[in-house]
Amino acid sequence: MLKRRLREVLSSSGAKDLEQPLEKLLSRLVEELRPIKVIVAGSLAKGRFVRRLSDVDVLVVVGYGVPRDKRFILASVKDVDVEVTVISEEELEEAVEEGREFFVDALRHGIVLFSAGPPEEP
Repeated sequence: MLKRRLREVLSSSGAKDLEQPLEKLLSRLVEELRPIKVIVAGSLAKGRFVRRLSDVDVLVVVGYGVPRDKRFILASVKDVDVEVTVISEEELEEAVEEGREFFVDALRHGIVLFSAGPPEEP
C-alpha cells in the first residue's frame, strides 16, 4: 500500500524523483515504529507542493506513548526536508479536540500512505 499510494501522491506533485528515497525512509519508519497509520500532510497532500519552498510533512500515529525526544524526526530526501511527527493515537485525539491546526489539517486533508488496519476508502 505504501509504495503505491506514495507513487500516486508524488506523480501529481512534480516530485516523482523523490519516490524511491522517500519510500525507503517511510518503510524504515514503519519497520522501526510499528505505526497504526502513516499520513502525508501539508502542501504535498493538498497538491500545493513547490520544490525548494515546500517540505514534506509526515504524521506517524502509533499505539503507544512516545517520549518527547522521539516525537520529531527531521530528514533530508534529495533537496527536500522531510518533517516527521510521531504521536500516539490517544494524544492525536486530544490534539484534534483541542483544535491543534497541524493535526486537524492532517486528518482532514492528509493522505494515508500506510494503515495497519483494514484498507481505507480513498
